[in-house]
Amino acid sequence: MKNFRDILNSDGIFVFDGAIGTRFYDTGVYINRSYDELNLTAPDLVREVHDEYVRVGADIIETNTFGATRHKLQQYSLENKLKEINVAGVKLARQAAGEDVFVAGAIGPLDLRIEPYGPTSFDEARKMRKRAMN
Repeated sequence: MKNFRDILNSDGIFVFDGAIGTRFYDTGVYINRSYDELNLTAPDLVREVHDEYVRVGADIIETNTFGATRHKLQQYSLENKLKEINVAGVKLARQAAGEDVFVAGAIGPLDLRIEPYGPTSFDEARKMRKRAMN
């Protein structure tokens, strides 16, 4: 396997996976639930979606962790499973990636308004993001 830094420094074209959430929706998982929780409740489905992208030639797949922040998981009463969801998301992607495909961690927005447009300060948002990644 190449070194990821080699890819970043090259002039090559590298293919990422597609919209993993859209694939979950296509399989009947509706948007009223946490797709990140599927890492724990439906790992075979998550792995299969990753496998699909690997089979069609993705060079890089993203973890199923786009919405796995404490703030976003609170909407589903899952904030206490933050680390478990993120760790499972990485493991599932790595299993599907094998030796030939890179795995990138997907990190989505905090999903809140920051000052001056909302009540959250920039420093508070930075601390939330840092906590979400630990």
